[in-house]
Amino acid sequence: MHSRPRAAFTLIELLTVIAIIGILAVIIIPSTSSARLSANKAKTRAQFGQWATAIEAFRQEYGYYPTFDTTNKVNGTTTAAATGVGLHRFHDTLVGTRRDGSALPALTTGTQPNPPPPEAQNTRRIPFVSFVDADIVPFSTTDASLTARRGLLRNAFDGSDIVVLVDRNLDGFIRTGGTDFAGNLPSVTAPDTGVTVPGPSAADFPTGITGGIRAGVVFYCALPKATSNADLLMSWK
Repeated sequence: MHSRPRAAFTLIELLTVIAIIGILAVIIIPSTSSARLSANKAKTRAQFGQWATAIEAFRQEYGYYPTFDTTNKVNGTTTAAATGVGLHRFHDTLVGTRRDGSALPALTTGTQPNPPPPEAQNTRRIPFVSFVDADIVPFSTTDASLTARRGLLRNAFDGSDIVVLVDRNLDGFIRTGGTDFAGNLPSVTAPDTGVTVPGPSAADFPTGITGGIRAGVVFYCALPKATSNADLLMSWK
């Protein structure tokens, strides 16, 4: 009796299949990466929108914008911590409590430091925003890349270097070199590489008293793999 031949791929067929898989991978992987980047951009813009709404609500309640930090950063000079009992000016001022939910300390009498502490700004302890877990780097984490940033606010790219600027003189514009903000726009770091990226260019943020952005509150941060201010995510663009 004759044995039947065994069905199998020939070498040419196998190489053809591998080539097709390779081509599909080249097409699909960048598309997936691009979709993820777009989704995180949208999430970060939504975060900035929520935070800006909270800051505007604060202004409507108290008649002025809060002062978070002299660095004009969301996390300011706050350092990583194992618990949420420490001071975080941005969070505490807008929420009216510490990050762990504990009450702000009693307001002391006398001259307040500059900037004033959260209890001196949000004196009624009004919660203007509710931060979710995704907004804060976990206090307890085994991820070595997050340890140095425990308890800091973050965007959807897991970046915590975020600039916040407000219309300090309430004229409808945020300008540099004047009452709103003196000096150069702060630089930010890329969330994945740590590369320092300069603030927005003059084309994105006109300088001087005649320039500026028509807004009450703006945010910006660096995108992953950012190398220049062309790689910034700006809330007003």
